[in-house]
Amino acid sequence: MRVVYGPIRTLGLGKVIAVDPISRHPKICNFNCVYCSLGHGGMLLLDRTDFIDVPNLMQQVGECMHHDECDTVIFKGTGEPLLAKNIFQLARQLHEVSNKKVALLTNCSMLGDQCILDGLDAFDIVVAKLDAASEKTFNKVNRPHPSIRFHDLLEGIKEARRRFNGSFRVQITLVKENLSEMEGIACICREICPDYVYLHYPEHCDPFHQIGRREYQAAMEHFFGIKCVSSQEKK
Repeated sequence: MRVVYGPIRTLGLGKVIAVDPISRHPKICNFNCVYCSLGHGGMLLLDRTDFIDVPNLMQQVGECMHHDECDTVIFKGTGEPLLAKNIFQLARQLHEVSNKKVALLTNCSMLGDQCILDGLDAFDIVVAKLDAASEKTFNKVNRPHPSIRFHDLLEGIKEARRRFNGSFRVQITLVKENLSEMEGIACICREICPDYVYLHYPEHCDPFHQIGRREYQAAMEHFFGIKCVSSQEKK
């Protein structure tokens, strides 16, 4: 599988080069979200390990970094990026060979680890996923490893926001299971005070979970006064 690929279009960041520090099929993650574009198979794991090595990354980096329309490289892919134990080393290597910004899209499940919090300074941008305002909805939407608790995840997000000196952003994926909690999620966002909130609805997920545009518009109204970027603005 390709470790570095793109350009791809992303919500809020425009065209980016993507780095997949997991690069495994089926996916390796500690969530099994109902809307996951990788499907509902894969391995549900907690242990961090090195999935790719730095030479492999750097070889592929040279093939993609010439895209001048992309000013950002984002770590995302076939599972939770922070499960890659060497992700901070990989990010710092990218800084050494490129002047592009380096971003991380994370499900926030591992932000309670002090070593991970300390390593976030390898990134310029952190995009933190938040799809619930309660344990019940968290379990319905994100379907985490049984040892992961919503309260701990939320405390990790808050601590990361306090400590991270770069641009901290929150991404919310709207599905039928969390529509009733949009007010609660918006309240959490006001408490966290991220630089941006990305409101995303997956157009190609299972219709059982997918919402319509009218529901999406109604959900957006809860985020008044918050600097938001919506899926309708994705370019």
